[in-house]
Amino acid sequence: MATLHPHSHSNITKGRKRRLSEDEDMQDAQPTMTLQRSLPERHYRNGREAYRVNEVKRSKTGIQRDSGLTHMLASMDKDKLIHIVHSLFDNHPELRQDIMSYIPAPTVQSATEVLHALERRMTESVPYNRNGPLWNDYTFSRVRTPFIELMDTIRQYAYYFTSPLIFGTTSFSFLQLATALTHRLPSWENDDNNQLKRDLYNDLNSYWTRAIQMAASRHQEGEVYSAQTVNELAKHLAYHNNAAEGLFTGAVNEFSKSLGTLMNPVRDVPICHHPAVEHTITRLASPPRVVGYADARR
Repeated sequence: MATLHPHSHSNITKGRKRRLSEDEDMQDAQPTMTLQRSLPERHYRNGREAYRVNEVKRSKTGIQRDSGLTHMLASMDKDKLIHIVHSLFDNHPELRQDIMSYIPAPTVQSATEVLHALERRMTESVPYNRNGPLWNDYTFSRVRTPFIELMDTIRQYAYYFTSPLIFGTTSFSFLQLATALTHRLPSWENDDNNQLKRDLYNDLNSYWTRAIQMAASRHQEGEVYSAQTVNELAKHLAYHNNAAEGLFTGAVNEFSKSLGTLMNPVRDVPICHHPAVEHTITRLASPPRVVGYADARR
């Protein structure tokens, strides 16, 4: 039978107490270490959540502001918006460069989309008639506003696309588009109303002349235009002059003088006497039919 020494129980008890004390210390230490380890994560998580909340708040606030501004701008018509921009230019000229940098330069494609939209608007203003549209004074009064807006927009684009900053072929591409659209404009029973269209033809004649002069100047500086390009341009210009009943004679003469030799080796021969152009004029002698304004509501 084992003999228990009096101090053995004490030692065991002390050992147990020591182990219990150590275990308690370890238990006390573990939560502290765990807390210390978790503090950075919690602060990061809380900070990240707070950042997200603040971002959401800022985002929501920004969206509300932008949405409100968008609605305000959307409720304004084009003329008022243009007035605001011009007022900014006048009152804060230092902003002009910054504002202009946000406005994309027109392209032939973007101009085409704008002009076709205006053309559709004018067409939709034509009063319905089961026998087809009537081009009388009443119809003119109904379409006058979009009719004039379309012509003014053609002039504005023509001015831009015949500026020295625009490449020659781009200028001619737009003028071809603008002149073809002008041919589609209605001819009115009251000839006084046709003066607006004639005025536009005269302005386009001036823009064609300007583009031809710039092309000739660039050619002298080394810019190359192929004979095929010049031939096609001559055909288009001759056709437009025929369709406009001679209102492009000035541009035709300028073309003959400035660029005609690139198409025809014989000098001083007017473009309208060139065989290819004569053939085109003969083939297209009849005035172009107006098909853009047929009444589709029947």
